[in-house]
Amino acid sequence: MAADLILFAVRFLLMRECERARKRGGTGPLAGLMAAGASWSVIFGLGCYGCVVSGDMALAVLAALNVAGVVGVVSSRNAATPRYAIFVMLAVSLPFLVGALLSPAPGMAIVGFQVPFYVAGVIIVLLQNHAINPRMIRAELDNRDLAIKDALTGLPNRIFLQEELRGMCSELAAPAANGGRPFAVLSMDLDGFKHVNDRFGHAVGDMLPRKVAERLKRAFRPGDVVFRIGGDEFVILLPDTSEIEATLLAKRAIEKISVPFDLGVGTAIRIGLSIGSAFAPADGGEPELLLTCSDHALYEAKRTGKGRYRAHVRAAN
Repeated sequence: MAADLILFAVRFLLMRECERARKRGGTGPLAGLMAAGASWSVIFGLGCYGCVVSGDMALAVLAALNVAGVVGVVSSRNAATPRYAIFVMLAVSLPFLVGALLSPAPGMAIVGFQVPFYVAGVIIVLLQNHAINPRMIRAELDNRDLAIKDALTGLPNRIFLQEELRGMCSELAAPAANGGRPFAVLSMDLDGFKHVNDRFGHAVGDMLPRKVAERLKRAFRPGDVVFRIGGDEFVILLPDTSEIEATLLAKRAIEKISVPFDLGVGTAIRIGLSIGSAFAPADGGEPELLLTCSDHALYEAKRTGKGRYRAHVRAAN
């Protein structure tokens, strides 16, 4: 009992440390946690052995119930770590098996003969669950990709944009010595996209956003995120960006998109790009407000001649 209580305290502390590490993006002392769990299973198995060989029927029944419960729970909860789970099940059940065969209590030997069949069946279930888990995780990730990615370009879509913006805005609101991490939101619209669709058809019209997405990703920095939120509408999030740097990046994107596209239709396709920007926290700290400000700046860019960049004009105090 003393060893059990000590191991309980150790495991509790290790689990808390693993949880803290998970929140920081690490793994924590997982090896120590598994070692403590393995030690506990050995002590538990020896305790069950002692109960069975004592000849006391109440203790024997208690041990049998505990062994069945532990083996069943481990098979369902530890399918991701099958070798560790099998070790725990054997460490718990084998001492009980030996104790049952040696027990002076009548009928316990029969129980002992049944234990291997029960444990073998549970191990088979464990291995089946282990084989199913990766498929379930993959299906969940695939469904997540379908929900947050644009099917045509593979870029993140409006749903993921809202998630990212909320996260970046929450960092602005968090206490920090530098007042949060400033960032820019660029709203973009292709100039002449409808004409391409009308002249060359939807097949070419579908190919063009994919080519635009490739150029936009090359025009910005590795940490910047490009989103497609509509037919010819894109949004870029620029973390840790000054207004001067955002202006230079936006103008570089306009230059890259202005280069004619070769889409295999016998003629070069020319389109333009208009961009409007908003900056956090200068223009606001809420996702909807920042998108509205960048949209207003985009409309101003298109009104003044298209193929231009405009930053949101803040109201004078």
